[in-house]
Amino acid sequence: MIDRQVCAAVVLTAGALFAAGCSDTDVASSRAPSALRVGVAAVPITPCGDAPGWDGPVTTSGVWGELYEDANGNGRYDIGETFEDDPRNDSLDPASAGKYDGIYMAGFGADRVAKGCHDDLWARALVLDDGSTRVAFVVVDLVGELKFGTYYGFAHAEAMLAPEHGVTHFIYSSTHNHEGPDALGLWGPDTVIDGKFPLYLTYVDRQVARAVTDAVASLADVARVRVMATDPQASPDLVGLQVRTGCRPPFVFDDELRALAFDGEDGRALATLINWSTHPESLESDNEQVSSDFVHYIREEVETVLGGTAVYMPSDMGATEIVGDTCVGGATARNPDGTNEFDDRSDLGFERTERLGRLVGGVVTRELASGESIDVATIDIVGATYRFAASNMTFELGRELGLLDLDPEIYDPALCPGAEGLCGPAEQYAITLRDAEGAAQVQIVTVPGEVFPELYLGVEGNKRTDCPEADTGLPSEPSIRAAMTAPYRMVIGMSPDEIGYIVPQYDFYPAQIFDESEDPCKDQPYDPDYPRRRVPDHYHETLSVGAELGSYVTCTAVELLAGPEAIASEPACAVVR
Repeated sequence: MIDRQVCAAVVLTAGALFAAGCSDTDVASSRAPSALRVGVAAVPITPCGDAPGWDGPVTTSGVWGELYEDANGNGRYDIGETFEDDPRNDSLDPASAGKYDGIYMAGFGADRVAKGCHDDLWARALVLDDGSTRVAFVVVDLVGELKFGTYYGFAHAEAMLAPEHGVTHFIYSSTHNHEGPDALGLWGPDTVIDGKFPLYLTYVDRQVARAVTDAVASLADVARVRVMATDPQASPDLVGLQVRTGCRPPFVFDDELRALAFDGEDGRALATLINWSTHPESLESDNEQVSSDFVHYIREEVETVLGGTAVYMPSDMGATEIVGDTCVGGATARNPDGTNEFDDRSDLGFERTERLGRLVGGVVTRELASGESIDVATIDIVGATYRFAASNMTFELGRELGLLDLDPEIYDPALCPGAEGLCGPAEQYAITLRDAEGAAQVQIVTVPGEVFPELYLGVEGNKRTDCPEADTGLPSEPSIRAAMTAPYRMVIGMSPDEIGYIVPQYDFYPAQIFDESEDPCKDQPYDPDYPRRRVPDHYHETLSVGAELGSYVTCTAVELLAGPEAIASEPACAVVR
């Protein structure tokens, strides 16, 4: 094992990101050919009804939450109604004293309380083992998760695991589901009131630990690895399913759908890893039933056809929404007459969501059926940790208000000298699956938060062309994808934390606490074939740590993939050199 530490400190001018920190890079390699094994598990985290391991309160609707008097008979808790304040929540989070704790649904506006559960939410784990390296891919059906929360988070789940599980590396993520419980604290009854349910979040930690434990226990020999990667040009079912938030230019996506299937001796899949770049929010903001959105139907379709357990991990989905969201009328046409049957908001319910999920799941199963089989003998993993400091004071305000429960030692401002905003950790990995000759067959890179697809694909070749005056003049970040040399490539977003949008700095307009900055070309149309595509305000920056994080993420990924020489001459990478 080789350990390398690179330290850097940068303080930029006012309005830009203040950044300081150190990077620890860890390399784990296994060269001797060994039988690849896979283990997989799906453990429910659905907050309804009776469930093993849940000892918290259950409301009369069956949804978990503190008991309350439904004075207006609407089947949910409303501010002002009396409730039984469970002291166990208060002991976990003192700010919960006097606050109703239940299932506030995340991802849209405030005060959306769940009235039931339509389908299960899951903690899913897929473990790969080559005899030397054992890596666990872990994902939860939540809008986002922290690794280092005060009383909850992936690190708490990891601490519950026995050493004999032998996991050498953990890759954590969240599906970014907008129809599940608030796990961050941003979607409570009001903008400045925490929406987390402490007892539920500690339950999720236990279920995550159980998923990893069960996946390790199920390790079995892999007889064959199948792989697929396709896009709308090759698979027309995918056409027009992705849009940009508010039609924000450039109208660019990482539109590749990717999957790996690990088959057993009977030819059926033991486990399938699916990777796609779209927000799971088809059910939208009026839905009051807990669901894993279209991800549920993708996994169900794949499991029904291929067998085994499907694990869905999101890709670089910054600014990428499912059709029918905030760019209605701007989605790419699916039909010869120029229409797109999904591009409206007349029916955003479960029927539409199922159709979308089964379309995508069907593409996965068909492509894997005819796809390539590859030899995987060894797993290489390279990782790096570093610190970021937020120029967007919204994040620090969230911590001061008690919305964000961040481990005070891990998020100690003193660890980012010279910075003024939130100081937090980030970690990234590059995982390479190699054949018996050592040739790379699959590369997987992880990125935190919601990375804009331009940062993965390459900013320089995917810049806006509609409004030259909007260019901030800051250098373009390098392409992560261009640094990946394997024939098959994946990018796992939201890993391990949801730290907001990561925006290319040439188009980054800082926000002032929830106030969106106006684009110089606001409302200007930029595609004559789609008049709806007009320039919006800069929403994403309101929930972005800061402009320079894009450089940290892309340059770290490129260095992990191709070495320090690959970023030596990149102006945007000066912050990490």
